Amino acid sequence: MIKSEAIALVNELENSNKLTPKNVHWSNIVNYKKEKGWWLNIPFEKFQHDLYLILNQPDKQSIILLTIPANSLKPIDTFRDKDGKADIFIPYDNNIFVDTQSNGTKYHFLDYKRIPYNRSRVFNHKDFINEFEKSIIQSKNDSQQNRINRLKKSKKKPLVIEVTSLQFKRNPDVVVEVLNRANGICERCKNKAPFLRKKDNSPYLEVHHIVTLADGGNDTVENAIAVCPNCHRELHFG
Repeated sequence: MIKSEAIALVNELENSNKLTPKNVHWSNIVNYKKEKGWWLNIPFEKFQHDLYLILNQPDKQSIILLTIPANSLKPIDTFRDKDGKADIFIPYDNNIFVDTQSNGTKYHFLDYKRIPYNRSRVFNHKDFINEFEKSIIQSKNDSQQNRINRLKKSKKKPLVIEVTSLQFKRNPDVVVEVLNRANGICERCKNKAPFLRKKDNSPYLEVHHIVTLADGGNDTVENAIAVCPNCHRELHFG
């Protein structure tokens, strides 16, 4: 794969045109001393805008997309300075993407996606949801005529996208105790559960953590409530 093909692949995957030849820096695998990896030299002024680094991995038939939001770091303090450019070497690794240059801060690229050549694939579930929400907002802000024109040209079958994410291994006893405490009544709106589960005829309520697990909340009975699906969605998106 070449740079232009990778840009087209990512833009199609994310239904956008945010990647361009100007904001994308491309690297094939090279050999440096006894190490194999990707080498990039990026002018410092480029970091004032959103940057996308694409690492080509032909032996895996995939590319790796690293994202650096505009002004999110000071490149001269983060990478080695080579003639006014960020000198970045990322060793070949399946899971860790970190600049290993001497005299640098060993910057660790956490925001990445691995995308196979032959199909669209996203590893970070949160990023995938955020990008979809952004695309909906962009569509809302556009004119109806532009939407209609795009719909006429769009594919009727959606892309198949594999999404993986980290999940918390929750305590089942917390779930059972909170549901027993609620006794079929939503603990937020105080209405009865909207329906009964087909498998056991129990009232359908969902357990919600008051301080979310992602924000460091405890997986305890005291930090959880049983709510109806409508209240649960409102707690997350209202």
